[in-house]
Amino acid sequence: MHRIAKLAAVVVTAAAFSAPAMAQGATSYIYNSYSQDFNSWTGVRACDGDTDGNSVMAHFTRDNTSAYTVHEQRGNGYCSDSGMDYGNRVAKHRSQQIRDWATDPYGPWKYRV
Repeated sequence: MHRIAKLAAVVVTAAAFSAPAMAQGATSYIYNSYSQDFNSWTGVRACDGDTDGNSVMAHFTRDNTSAYTVHEQRGNGYCSDSGMDYGNRVAKHRSQQIRDWATDPYGPWKYRV
């Protein structure tokens, strides 16, 4: 019985190291909503994860140092993205919840390294 358990552990370990990891973008959360870079920092998306009536905005800069925004206004479960620019990649981004009657909180800046 111990040989089977050891063999299973070896197979699981080998599979874990042989499978390539999926690259995940850096994510700036504000509550359950967020901004996230994608496709090797060529674009940014703003995603609304809260059923609260507030929209979500992603603030970001590209290599040319210009500031941009993406605004998701459709509600919970939707994302909007900036589109990709391979020659002018995203340098940093952060999320913001847009509220009607209160201060608009921001998530932390995420930087390309």
